Amino acid sequence: MYALNPGHNAVVSSNFPAVAWTYQVPGAADAGKAKVLNPTIIRDLVGFPIGVAVVNGMVYATNDNGYIYAVDAHRGKLAWSFNAYNQLMTTPIAADIDGRPLVFIGAGNSVFAYSHAKQFGVADAPVIRGNGVSAIYALDARTGQEVWVYKTKGEDMPTPVLFQGKLLFGNGDGHAYALDAATGRLAWKTPIQSFVSMSSATLDPDRGVLVMGGTHPSKIYGLDATTGKLLWTVAPPLVFSSSAGDGTWAMDGSGLAIGQIETRTSAQQATKESASEELAIDVKTGKIVWSRELGAGKTPPRNKDAVPTVVNGMVYTGSPVTHTEYALDAQTGRIAWQQPLNVGMKGAPVVFGKVLIQATASGDIFTLDRASGAVLHTDNAHQGGYGPQSGVVVGGTYFNGTSAGMLQAIPLSVLGVTDTP
Repeated sequence: MYALNPGHNAVVSSNFPAVAWTYQVPGAADAGKAKVLNPTIIRDLVGFPIGVAVVNGMVYATNDNGYIYAVDAHRGKLAWSFNAYNQLMTTPIAADIDGRPLVFIGAGNSVFAYSHAKQFGVADAPVIRGNGVSAIYALDARTGQEVWVYKTKGEDMPTPVLFQGKLLFGNGDGHAYALDAATGRLAWKTPIQSFVSMSSATLDPDRGVLVMGGTHPSKIYGLDATTGKLLWTVAPPLVFSSSAGDGTWAMDGSGLAIGQIETRTSAQQATKESASEELAIDVKTGKIVWSRELGAGKTPPRNKDAVPTVVNGMVYTGSPVTHTEYALDAQTGRIAWQQPLNVGMKGAPVVFGKVLIQATASGDIFTLDRASGAVLHTDNAHQGGYGPQSGVVVGGTYFNGTSAGMLQAIPLSVLGVTDTP
């Protein structure tokens, strides 16, 4: 699933060495020089929008140019690429299915046809997000050849969950799906009404509950992962814009789903401000166990939320509103520490040993003390910033992709980290 596991801490203990390389997407250099393009447009054309998968010595990375790239993890050399004919914003899921190594991706964009855009003015009217090719693909992990494809009416930007031989996901046409991972055949399809934007499905494997967020209406949904039955919905008070459908939830292991939304009061409407709020929901009942406002500030563009990482009863997250990193108690929501970084961040941090690593919009990668939040080290390769991209640590190397089209392998020592997981 997104960031490998239910807690979203994408750290793999391994003897993989510390390596350094950069793979630049074709066309990224020219895009960076074009005077008519700004960083947002460049990101939408050639940026790596989300985290990577590192499996069996290969890095699988999706790009907004419509291609997935398979790059040798040791040398940074391209093995193969595949064109899905629309933007790719899912973290690739790589797994052996019936003895065959496959990679799963979802294609789709954030565009609304006029006929659906005008539906926003009608309460609870069905809205489909995404045009062009919207589909889930299964590719041969060794060659990049298409094995099967399942087309949908709405975008497939959120990352699926692989569970019991099925791919589970929500998407832009107001449904949650389960597909047979070996064949692509539909196992179940559940209408939830909201369209799911970038809220990648997260599974509580012990309780068999799948959690995702949706927009219009703005709600959080819990489904039975085996049958697709809708178990509960939560409509957070004061939820603002598309944030319910943008954020990805994390599991704490005790039955809580923890995520971030953006809220706005009537007073904040006038000042164009909003607040980041962290929530914990009981996955069995759908009841809000606690909520904690992290702070208010200028409303950020596009994705409104940061993805949390939950490790050993602690929640670690940034905020694109307050530009601050936080550690919270997963059971109570009490803030243990907060560290201003003065830059926005959206992706889940990685946490291991005594450190936390957080990539940010400026391109700065911060290494923080896990216990206190103190900044230990800052590195910036000046190869673009990071939005919802979540880094992956394998052995001695940190892997991530930037919004400017640079896929990176960075030795942990460059980030000021001496111990490896």
